[in-house]
Amino acid sequence: MSPFFSVIIPTYNRARSIADAVKSVLDQTFTDFELIVIDDGSKDNTAQVLKPLCDSDPRIRYIYQDNTERSAARNHGIEVAKGQYICFLDSDDVYLDSHLAEFHRTVTSHNCPVAFFIGNSLSEVNGKLVKDPPYVTETDDPVELMLKISFCSQQVCIHRDILKEHRYDVKLRVGEDQELWSRIVRHYPVIRSEQYTIVIRDLGDRTVNAMNVDSYKANLKLRKLIISRDTDGRIKPRWAKFALSAAYYKLAVSYLKRKELAFFYWNMLRSIAVDPSHFFKDKLLVMASAIPFIRKRIEHRLPSFVRN
Repeated sequence: MSPFFSVIIPTYNRARSIADAVKSVLDQTFTDFELIVIDDGSKDNTAQVLKPLCDSDPRIRYIYQDNTERSAARNHGIEVAKGQYICFLDSDDVYLDSHLAEFHRTVTSHNCPVAFFIGNSLSEVNGKLVKDPPYVTETDDPVELMLKISFCSQQVCIHRDILKEHRYDVKLRVGEDQELWSRIVRHYPVIRSEQYTIVIRDLGDRTVNAMNVDSYKANLKLRKLIISRDTDGRIKPRWAKFALSAAYYKLAVSYLKRKELAFFYWNMLRSIAVDPSHFFKDKLLVMASAIPFIRKRIEHRLPSFVRN
């Protein structure tokens, strides 16, 4: 008999954290699941760390593949998954023990639809768990929602029939989950779970911690792609402008970090031109901060992501 959930963990050289991720799944109060670990060509001792866990619990399947990046690893997990609903977990994060139980409650309370479910996350800050801000926006259209904000793969639970049709784009290295969601929500209902059951941990090697110019270029390209696919006009023009302005803004700041001031000013001006109402005063402050003797006077007024 097929399990209710398949949990897919892609991993690459995470021997120091993979056991915590796996154990957090095994500790779930809801037990009707399988756990699929896709080792994407690890060169460390990931396999040795996982062997005793795999030997102790038949619900775990460990699969090794040549390194082809996490999108391909997740797609591989989807291909072999047997569960009715599929969840994801990164190998440096963990579930609280109620994670699957809460998703099961949400799914069954809606009569087990073919749908896209989203939960909330917590972050580990100085050894304490802090709730990440819930996503509250002005739109009820999930297509607009997915353009403006980002949900990571750990936060979703998706019916297997959806993932037969829609898979991760293996060409993408940044925003691959966002791109996938933007396709799914055009065709399937989105249902929120209000519970906080995913813990996002910062072990110093997360992709989001290494967001550089190329990553922000990719982010801008992705948002343009999502907007270009909106042939039925579900994304309001002001939302498209907001999203593009934000992408240019972040790209500009990444150039500022590298002290490439020409590209910084060019992209900041593009951000303002696309949507003058998008944090206009903040952008003027950031532009002024590029002048060294002014920065010291206004640094305390800069947005936190610029200061950091």
